[in-house]
This record gives sequence, C-alpha cells and structure tokens, in this order.
Amino acid sequence: MIYKKRVVIFSGTTEGRLLSEHLAEAGVEVTACVATEYGEKLMRPQSCLSVHSGRMDAEQMADFLQQNMPHLVVDATHPYAQVVSETVKRVCRELHMEYVRLLRPAGTAIPVDKGIHIVEDAEAAAQLAERMQGNIFLTTGSKELAVFVETVSDFSRLYARVLSTEETFEICKQLGFEGKQLICMQGPFSEELNRAMFRQADAKILVTKDSGDAGGFSDKVQAALSLGMHCIVIQRPQEQGLSFDQVCERLGATRKATGSIITDTPDAVTGSLSVNMSGIENGSSTEGTLVLVGIGMGTTEQMTLEARHALEQAQVIFGAKRMLEAVSEFPAQQVCEYRREQIAGYLRAHPQITRAAVVFSGDVGFYSGADSFETRLDCGEKIWNVQRIAGISSVNYFAAKLGVAWQDVKLCSVHGRNVNLPVQIMQNRKVFSLLNGREQLAKLAGELRDNGMDHVRIAVGFELGYETEEIWQGSVSEFLNRPVRKGLCVALFENEQATVWMREDTGCETADDAKTCKTEPCSVHQTTGNLPDAAFLRGAVPLTKEEIRAVALSKLRLTADAVCYDIGAGTGGMTMDIARFVPDGKVIAFERNEEACGLIRANVDRLSAGQVTIVKGSAPEILAEFEPPTHAFIGGSGGRLREIVEVLLKKNPCMRIVIDAVTLETVGEANELLKTLPVKDVDIISVTVAKAKTAGTYHLMESMNPVYIFSFTGEGVM
Repeated sequence: MIYKKRVVIFSGTTEGRLLSEHLAEAGVEVTACVATEYGEKLMRPQSCLSVHSGRMDAEQMADFLQQNMPHLVVDATHPYAQVVSETVKRVCRELHMEYVRLLRPAGTAIPVDKGIHIVEDAEAAAQLAERMQGNIFLTTGSKELAVFVETVSDFSRLYARVLSTEETFEICKQLGFEGKQLICMQGPFSEELNRAMFRQADAKILVTKDSGDAGGFSDKVQAALSLGMHCIVIQRPQEQGLSFDQVCERLGATRKATGSIITDTPDAVTGSLSVNMSGIENGSSTEGTLVLVGIGMGTTEQMTLEARHALEQAQVIFGAKRMLEAVSEFPAQQVCEYRREQIAGYLRAHPQITRAAVVFSGDVGFYSGADSFETRLDCGEKIWNVQRIAGISSVNYFAAKLGVAWQDVKLCSVHGRNVNLPVQIMQNRKVFSLLNGREQLAKLAGELRDNGMDHVRIAVGFELGYETEEIWQGSVSEFLNRPVRKGLCVALFENEQATVWMREDTGCETADDAKTCKTEPCSVHQTTGNLPDAAFLRGAVPLTKEEIRAVALSKLRLTADAVCYDIGAGTGGMTMDIARFVPDGKVIAFERNEEACGLIRANVDRLSAGQVTIVKGSAPEILAEFEPPTHAFIGGSGGRLREIVEVLLKKNPCMRIVIDAVTLETVGEANELLKTLPVKDVDIISVTVAKAKTAGTYHLMESMNPVYIFSFTGEGVM
C-alpha cells in the first residue's frame, strides 16, 4: 500500500533532518518537529517542508497531530531519548495513527579493549567514574549531567562538552559548570580535535553514549584510547523499527541511484545517501549466504578460482574502496563498507538479496577484518550463513619474494594493536609483522639499536602485489635514515642471536661494572621458567630467591599482554621473570632506593627485558600517574601495604595481586586487609626452602627464612 504523501517527523538527529529534506524534495508533505530553534536552523528550506520548533508534552503533541492529520508519524528522535520516544508512540496509539521508528545506523561496533567499560545507564556510568581516578570528560548531553554532579564527590574532576544553545548553557550553569569545565560546541568532532580537548582537560576518563557514526562515537573512543584513557560507554537501548531506505520505500520516495558503488557520503544536492540496486534479483528467502573472500595482495592474478567463483555468484560485494577497485570486473552491485554491523544493517534493509560477499586483502585468517564475523549473521527475518575463502596472505607472499621459509616465523601485527615488537624480535629468530608505516619503522629501528640489536636484518615491503610494489632490505642502522614512505607495510626481522638471553658470568658485582662490561653474549640457555639467582647483579640489595619467585609467578596467573606492577622491586628479580612471561605486555618496576634502581637498570640491559619501565619513588603516591595494571606483585611495602592495595584496586577493581611477606608484621597486616577489602580467590601459603651446602665431603641442607605468599583477585567493586 502506498500512503498519501503527508508525514510528521519528530526529528532531533542527523538522520531525521536528512529524511525530512529527502522526502520533501521527493514531493512528500513533511512537517518536521524539532525541540530547539537551533534544530530549525539546520533544516534546508523547501516548499514541501515546514518546521515546528519547541518541546511538546503529550497533550500538546496530540493536539498538533490532530491538526495536521498525517498518514504516517516517524519517530526520528535520538536513540537515548526514550521518554520522548515513548510519548510519541503512546499518543499515536491513542489517536490510531500509524507510527514507525527510524533506526539510526549502529556505526562502528564497540571495540574490544580493556580500557572500554560498557554500562547500562548514566547512573552506572557516574558510579564507575567515581571509583576511578583522574578528570572525567562528559559527552553524554546536558540532561545526564545532574547524575554525575550528584555522584562524583569531587566536582573539579568534571568537564562537560554540550551543544552551544542557550537552553543547554542555562542547565549547565545551574549545575555549576563554567569556565574551563564547560565546552559548548556543535559536533561531531574529528579524532584529532577530540584528542586535543582531552589533553586540554587532562582527562583520564571519557564518558559517552554509543551514538554511532552520526554522533562521532568512533572518533571519540579512538582518541581516548590513544591517550590511555578509560572509556565508559552507555550502551544504546534496544529498538525495533525501519531503516532510512524502508521509510522512503514506504512513502514511494526511494533514494536516487548515482552509480555502481554505494557511498556513505551525503549527496551534494539532496543530503541523502546514494543507492543503486540495479542487477539485484527480486524475491526473498529465510536464509542467505555471506562469503568472506580473501583476494590476496589486491590483483585478480593472485585470486584463487574459488574466490572468483564466489564473486561471480554474489549479488552484492562489500569491501573497502581499494578492495572494490580490485574486483571491479565482477557484475555484482558494490557497496563501500566492510564493518559487520553496517553490512548486517544493509542486508536487513534489502531482504531480496540472498547471496553476498565481503572482500578482504590477503587471507581472511591473518589479522583480517573478517575476524569480527561469526559463522552466522542474524539480520532480522533472515539468517545469513557465513563462509570463508582463503587467500594469499602477506606473509607467504613476502617470504616467497625474499626466498625464505616462513614455517618458523613468529607472526604478529602492530597495526592498531599493542605489541612489544622489540621483545618479540629479541626472543625469536624470525619475526613477521604488519606495520603502520615509515615513522613506526624508524622508531622500531631506533629501539633495536638502543637494545644492542644492530645485528638484526630487516626486510620491508610496500604495496605488495601492485605495480608500485617496493621492497627494502638492510641492517638496523640503514633503516634509521631511510626516506619517508607512508602507508601500511610488512616487515621481516631476522635475529640469529635470538636465543641468547644472558651473558656469561663476567664477575660484574655492581651496576657500574655492568654498564662498562664488554663481554659479548656467548652462551645459550633455556628460555622457559624463571631465571636463576646467578643471572642477576646483586650488590647489597635483597633479591627474592628463585624458588620463591617461581611460586609467586604461578600465583600471579600472568597473561601475555598483562600490565604488571612490581612494587618494591629490589634487585629486579621478579621484574625480569615477569617480563619473560608478558612479551606483549608491560612491566613497571617501582623502587624508592637509588642503588636498587641502578641494579634493576643494569639487569634490564643485561637480560634484554625491553618492556620494563623503572620508576624511582614511594608507593602508593607514585602509582597514580601510570596506566591501570592487570596484575601486581608487592615485594616491599614500607609499612603501607593497605594503602598500596587500596590504590591498586581503585585503578583496577578486577586485578590480580600477589604479596610476599617475610616479617610477622607484614603477615598480620596482609591478613587483616583481606578481611575488609572486596577481594575473592584468596590463597595464603607458607613456603620454606632448604638448599644444599657443601661441608667437606658432605652436603648439609641450609634452611632459608619462611615466606608467606598472599594471592587474591579484586571483586570488581572498590
């Protein structure tokens, strides 16, 4: 059924404005309702478009709709404006008017990151922010600010970014926001501008809503994560409704076609999104097939026959712009999109499609965007079975070009990921990695040089498989001053000395001796388990014995990407052992003794623990400026054990903590704090070690002091 072309749109979003303008241009009589004069100014004047400005309660809304008598009411309010949305729906039901909800595209899926915390509402967000440390940057809108003012005990931590309207300014002023704590600007904002604002506010926590691409969600979150901030995300309420295209189709105003590739950029004339559905068969099915295709290095010559067959059968091909250019010979409709949620939304809006493909560079199983797709994709009434087709990956292509085998290569990527690549190169003879470009390559070469790895050979490939393909090879020093070459690249690092992790015992007794020691690494030792005591420079600083370290390490339950604090690090025995177990993570050694810091540095250099940061200072004060840990080992507390543990649990309420206690006073303090702090998985053990000592022709067992090891995990609330 085709409705008469008269519609009322309750706007308040970019999509609502674009829909109003597009329908009006198509000849539909549109009345757009906006809450403020600012919203009215954003509407482009048209003969078929009238705008009502001002908020309405239920009674006013009912009177307004009865005066206009629309054949369709479209609710295009913000996804978080649930009260307004429920009012519109209820009034339409009472007046027997047809109501539809315009669904805002989901945008980029919320990334999986330890810095992102998803909560249900503003109240939960405020409570979590209160438990964290540092300034809080609020981008939730003016209506939620009161919750944060009431919940956060220190108002000076709050910074609010809101719309630049008089009404909004008055709300903020009444709550106490003024001066540098109030930013009135119209978004969305670029990632660079977000980053600059976060720095200006010295923000450690971002609070935002999942506002999708239209609300600049991705740029906000990426900017915050790049600065090491926590992101508290208020999740979007679940909704049912129609897409932009479906509303247009319902009113006989389908969007115009401009070519074979559908873009997500507003059309210069109409402000609508461009669509061309030619070549897609009519009809629908309850199931569809979505094929994830690895197309190799980007040319059809490197594509498998299976991949070609899948693309020939597809009705629609999704992918990034460059990938679509590589498959332009195939007749299917092309859609410039590679994100799972957006693809699912498109398929949901076009039920006549039964077979589609998504193209990815290289192989779908090697650091590919295909990782975000599951085996089945639920698109409302239709379930899509997801299949994968392998392609030639960058690693086997590059290895073939270099004439080397790659079955013994350590594979990793630092493109958008937190990986300590120098440590990987230290520990593996061959490392293949995806890099972000020239600047990252130069920085990496400098880190290798600083860690005494000038002997490493490097090969780097740019634009593999294309006519502009280029391969550089050379030593670390040669890559320090290479000319700038932007764009993604791949690299192979060859380190023939990778298995050497300690020098022969040279008799170095002090940190100064170690710094001037010229002995070359010449002995190969085991690379599993913790280090023997003999591996460390000692001086007069205590060292946690290797047997105690072995037990403490098992209780820490380290992960490869852990961020671990070693508090009261002493000589650095636990620091070095932890570093060996977290090749993709970080180790921060805190020590207040000057001589001990020097010994830790000497041992770090001697044992090639590149992911260790050494900090001189007293805990807990010194801990505040560093990123939240996932694990912590406390070997020395200076009588402030409770304060230290409380600060740690505030930084990460779910972290894992292990305490070594030698004195009875520390044992008592540790036992008491476990009774009052929110912890679980508590384990307390006493370890007594006896070691053989030669006495003439006999061996006597000599006992060490007993050590108590306390281990526990935070319950998630502090």
